[in-house]
Amino acid sequence: MAESFAAAVADWEKKCAVQQAAVQHEALRLLDGEILDGTPEVTGNLRRSRAVSTLGPVTIDWRTKKFRDPSDAINGAIAGSEVGQTIHLGFRAPYAHKIEPKYAMMRLAAQRWSAIVAEAVRIVRGRG
Repeated sequence: MAESFAAAVADWEKKCAVQQAAVQHEALRLLDGEILDGTPEVTGNLRRSRAVSTLGPVTIDWRTKKFRDPSDAINGAIAGSEVGQTIHLGFRAPYAHKIEPKYAMMRLAAQRWSAIVAEAVRIVRGRG
């Protein structure tokens, strides 16, 4: 009986860890989408300069004039993140700091973090 209880607890613990990771990944994808939706599109370059880093804040790229679509890289970085790990989302375009005060794409997305996580929980629960 004790062995079956221990096995049940271990199974529950494993399922919880998987669900936590799924919620984190989904919430980060939703956050990126929220930032993308709030980012103005003139040439699209600012939107394409989005980046995700697990090593530290996203660094500005002074040399690149035209950025490529970062969607695959962002999804890969998010998928590779672990629960409890700090993830940095930002822009590599040098002029992003001038656009942020006017459009507040990062600040508004950050203010919605609790709602974004709640939505991620709903999505993950819906997957079964």
